[in-house]
Amino acid sequence: MSFLKWFNPRSNKYSSLPISNPSCVHLSPELFQNSLAKRKKLLQIGLGTVFSILLLGAIIRQSALPRSLTTAQKDYGWQDGVPGMAGDVSANPNQETPTEAGGETELEREKLGWTEAMGWKSGSDKGLADLGEIAEQRYILNVDAGENGTREYFRRLYDFAVTLPMRLHSPFLSSLHDHLPPAYIDALPNYPNSQPYLPSMVSYKYIHMTDKTFNPQNKFIQSWEETNSKDGWQINFLDDQQAQGWVENNFKRSDVEWAWNFMHRGVLKADFLRYLLPLVHGGVYSDVDTRPIRPIEQWDQLNTEYLDLTATDGPSWKTALSTHPAVVVAVDVDVHAKQGWERYWPRPLGICQWTLSSAPNHPIFLDAVRRVVNASHVVQAWEEQRDEKITRLEREQPWGWSREVNRLQKLGRNEAMNVMEWTGPGLFTDSVLAFLLSRYNVTWHRLRGLEHPLRIGDVLILPITAFSPGGEKDFRAKGPDSPQANVLHNFRGSWKSDGA
Repeated sequence: MSFLKWFNPRSNKYSSLPISNPSCVHLSPELFQNSLAKRKKLLQIGLGTVFSILLLGAIIRQSALPRSLTTAQKDYGWQDGVPGMAGDVSANPNQETPTEAGGETELEREKLGWTEAMGWKSGSDKGLADLGEIAEQRYILNVDAGENGTREYFRRLYDFAVTLPMRLHSPFLSSLHDHLPPAYIDALPNYPNSQPYLPSMVSYKYIHMTDKTFNPQNKFIQSWEETNSKDGWQINFLDDQQAQGWVENNFKRSDVEWAWNFMHRGVLKADFLRYLLPLVHGGVYSDVDTRPIRPIEQWDQLNTEYLDLTATDGPSWKTALSTHPAVVVAVDVDVHAKQGWERYWPRPLGICQWTLSSAPNHPIFLDAVRRVVNASHVVQAWEEQRDEKITRLEREQPWGWSREVNRLQKLGRNEAMNVMEWTGPGLFTDSVLAFLLSRYNVTWHRLRGLEHPLRIGDVLILPITAFSPGGEKDFRAKGPDSPQANVLHNFRGSWKSDGA
């Protein structure tokens, strides 16, 4: 309907009273003229009033819109800035804030962060350089943005989950269905969970650790227990023998058990175990050479920004958000502008895996396990091709065959795939980012230069200072005394001498 038709004074649809046709009313010419003049005057007054109301409404709406963002506010991703928010650690988190007419506090409204689709961009004052196509190519997400990519991602995890032992089908498949975007709820069959689980990581108070043997004098393990036992957390330590038994009991006759037994190095199994334990039991995994700076239950309580999920989850997305996140992980590589970064780190933006945490059954950890199994099959195929070539050379004995056989026999599995990609931080980073892209349409760019926690649905991304304080200057992490610092890594690095 046109703008003029909407304001047509003869439209009974938008008139509070019916309007009569003058030709059907028996009036004298004088009365008719007087009546017509009065009606014209009333019409003019009415139209003037309507336009005044519309103008006033436009002014009110304009004043309620977010103010234009300053560079600093754009960097943080806030839709607007208020005192005591981003970067102000002295703000009182218990202080009450004014409530809007719709029931939403001003603080809740101000803490909503912009998505990339809404126009978010990193500020130039952070020193974040354009790292080019080489940075994009380092990620192996194997999923595209958009509906097809989302459906493919969840179907891929579903197909993997049904190959695992039957008792894991209910928790894993129901979790996959629960994590589907509202628009794609038909992408997977609804598999009811026979054992409902709590959505928050902090509900599962296990601190998983592993090493070849248990050292009761390890001060780092003791510090984890001392810092968190008062909140009900307990250490779950598995040595190599116990880890072997746990995998056999939980994943017997599955590809997970095969991949575990195929691995020839302890570091590979230690990586694999850190994904398997949170997937099945939930809780925190941390290396035995890490030390907590503050309790686990304080990790998500400092200036958390909530990414606006209206585009993927609809306008009521906040009502479905759990109080605490299901997954808490942190950035540990954040290349700003360092030249030649690709020689040192597998990804320009990496997710830490010496400390990580999750509620059980989460798609991120299911995908990490799936990727480890797939990578193991890739290494196996490479090894079979190498052995076939050696057999052929020994049979045909062409010129120089003996020297070539010796060379091939010296090639270890690391020639096919290094630890970083097989089970390590490269693979785990891809698992986290594949979920964020498929579920929330968030890319690694949105995580660059974080200086505060970013809540994306049920995933909390902590800034690099959280688990990696200090370190590489280009990453711009703050020191261990920062309010954002939660864990300190001692970098024992025993895996470097753990076989070939």
